Amino acid sequence: MTQIVAPRVFRVQAWRMRKTSDIIWQDAQHQVLFKILDMLREPTAGRQVLRQLEDYTLTHFALEEQYMKELGYPGRIEHMQAHARFRKEITELLESQQELDAVFREIISTFLTEWLTRHVFGIDKELEEFILQSSAK
Repeated sequence: MTQIVAPRVFRVQAWRMRKTSDIIWQDAQHQVLFKILDMLREPTAGRQVLRQLEDYTLTHFALEEQYMKELGYPGRIEHMQAHARFRKEITELLESQQELDAVFREIISTFLTEWLTRHVFGIDKELEEFILQSSAK
C-alpha cells in the first residue's frame, strides 16, 4: 500500500512547488486549480469538490478570457473553445450518476489533472507570452 501512495504524495507536492506562469495572478490561480484536483483524490471527496472546481474554473477562465478580449489576443477563439470543453467535462461529471468511489475519483482526477497540465503548459503559455509582450499588461 505504501508503494502506491508515496508516488501520489510526491506528485501532489511537486505541483505546489512548480511555477506555472510568470504572471502572478495566473500562477496563483493555476495553483488553486491543481490543489482542488488534489482534493478530489481524498477518500472523503464528493461532488462538492467537483462543484468547487467548476466554480473556480468559471472565475479563472473568465479572467483569462477578459484579458484575451481586451488585449486582442489572436488565439482567443481557440483558447475559449478549450475552456468550454473543460467546463463541459466538469458539468458532465457533476450530472453523472456515477458514485464517486476511490476508483472513479482517481480516474477523473487523473484525467482532469492531465487536461489541465496540457492546457497550462501549452495554450496558456502562448497567452502568457502574449500578455507579457503587451504594453497594456
